[in-house]
Amino acid sequence: MYGNEKLPGIATSQQYRNEGSLWQGSPSSTWFKTVKVNGSEAEGTEILRGTIMKELTDGTYTPIAETDIITTTANLPGARLAIVADNSAKTGTTTTQDEETVKTPSSVLVGISGKVDKGRLYIGDKKFSELTDEQQISLNVQLEAWGFQLVSVQQS
Repeated sequence: MYGNEKLPGIATSQQYRNEGSLWQGSPSSTWFKTVKVNGSEAEGTEILRGTIMKELTDGTYTPIAETDIITTTANLPGARLAIVADNSAKTGTTTTQDEETVKTPSSVLVGISGKVDKGRLYIGDKKFSELTDEQQISLNVQLEAWGFQLVSVQQS
């Protein structure tokens, strides 16, 4: 038995995460990137930190809906998923200038793999815990296929 901190032949580092962080584990185990997010309004709307996003065919990202959760493992891995890590994320804008539609995407920092506090995840305007048991299991499998590990974090 090696306990919780000693693994045979593996060196582990301290877990330096701020209390209340969405991301768990050592910082080097989480991968981030910036992605483009379009919007349909003249003003960008806020995207909550922890919102699960999917990649569209044009390379931009949009928040997932409950209908985007896979229902069978035959559909794995599904669209590329990412989780918003930015506290000030907003959608891009769409305006009309000289009768022409101009889309200006925003850049949003997202995590593309790592350990995530499942209590802080959002699917649209719903929290992960508000989904049905079947939806939670399916979404967990889908996120694992993209390199995320969902963990329950107990705050004391």
